[in-house]
This record gives sequence, structure tokens and C-alpha cells, in this order.
Amino acid sequence: MSVEGSVRERRRAETVQEIKAAALEQLAEGGPGGLSLRGVARAVGMTVQSLYHYFDSRDELLTALVIDGHRALAAAVAGAADASRGRPQAERLWAASNAYRQWALANRPAFLLLYGTPVPGYEPPSREEVITASVSLAEPFLDVVFDGWSAEQLAGLPLQPGAERLAEVDTAKVPLPVGALAVFYELRAQMHGLVMLELVGHLAPMNDHGEDLFRGMISRTAAELAALKGAV
Repeated sequence: MSVEGSVRERRRAETVQEIKAAALEQLAEGGPGGLSLRGVARAVGMTVQSLYHYFDSRDELLTALVIDGHRALAAAVAGAADASRGRPQAERLWAASNAYRQWALANRPAFLLLYGTPVPGYEPPSREEVITASVSLAEPFLDVVFDGWSAEQLAGLPLQPGAERLAEVDTAKVPLPVGALAVFYELRAQMHGLVMLELVGHLAPMNDHGEDLFRGMISRTAAELAALKGAV
């Protein structure tokens, strides 16, 4: 690539990032229904027609933000999981889970775009790039949650009373037996739920103690996992 071409590509990449940042700011200020291409174009100092050279539509811009968000969140969790490798599972679980929490708190508009109220009229497309980004978070959490478990121990996790119909779930493309998969989703829901409550200020009277509450929940989770592992 020529020097001129390299400079042009770099400027385009910088403009794309500026557009994305303006879109996230709009989502932060106006909520899920507050994004408009006209407003984004005005924020970055270009016409709507010029913006179409970078994103074909509002939905295309939202999809780019969704992909970026999933990838960045997964990278934060994976980094914590990798950095804690070899340490006790309780420490690894805290490191990865708190990386998830810290990313959510530091990137509230992006996190709520992924998991909050849907943007009116928008649904992420089911194309491979979006799906791959959305499931990329599972791998580092699986590594941490079932650190040190054998295949026999995973297979020995039973379904709980009332959840027997989960045995009908097709797990051919999932790296876990159905009992372990149920445990994984239960723990994921507990972690995510507490993060969401903190993010939207619904932890009264403990709004100022979100980290302490979260740390206690993760400690309890680690103890429950150790007990489950010892029982199978």
C-alpha cells in the first residue's frame, strides 16, 4: 500500500471511531431510542450524506457498536482469566467476574446496548460476525468456572428437581453436558443480575457498596462450585 493510501485508511479508521464514539454518547444521553444518524453526523461535523460513506444505515452503525462491545467485554474478561491462571479458583472467579463488572461500569452505554432495553426497531442481525462476537465471552468464563474439573465430574453434575426437561436440550454444539451447562447459566445469571442492578442504581440501601456485595456473592459462588465438585 502506498503512503497516501495508508494515510487515507488511517484517517478513515479515525473517523469511524469518532462516529462510533458520538453514537455511544447519544445512547448515553437519550437512551435506546435516542440515536439518529443526523445527530451523529452533526456531532462529528459532517452531513448525513457524508456519514453514509462510513455506515449505510443506523442499523449498520448499531451493529458495529454491538460487535465492538462484545469483543471488548470478552477481551477484558479473557485478560483477567489469563492473568489469574494458576491461582486458586476463587481468585480466578473474582478476577474474571470483576473484570466483567468493571467493564460494565466504565462502558455503561455500550453495556446497556448489549444487555439493556432494546433499541426500537433494531435487532442484531444473525450473521456470523455478530454471533461469533456475542458468544466470545463464554470461553474465558468456562475456563474459570470449571477450572480443574475433569470430564467425568462435568458429566456427573445432575439436573435439579424441576429442571428435568433440560435433558431434551441439544448440546451437540456446546462444550458441556447439560447439567454443567445449567450450572454455568445459573452462575452467569447471578453475576450479570447483580452487575445490572448496580449499573442502574437499584441496590438501595447498598448502592455505595456494590463491590462489597459483588465480592461476597462471588465468594459464595466459589464455595458452591467447590462443594459441587467435591460431590461428583
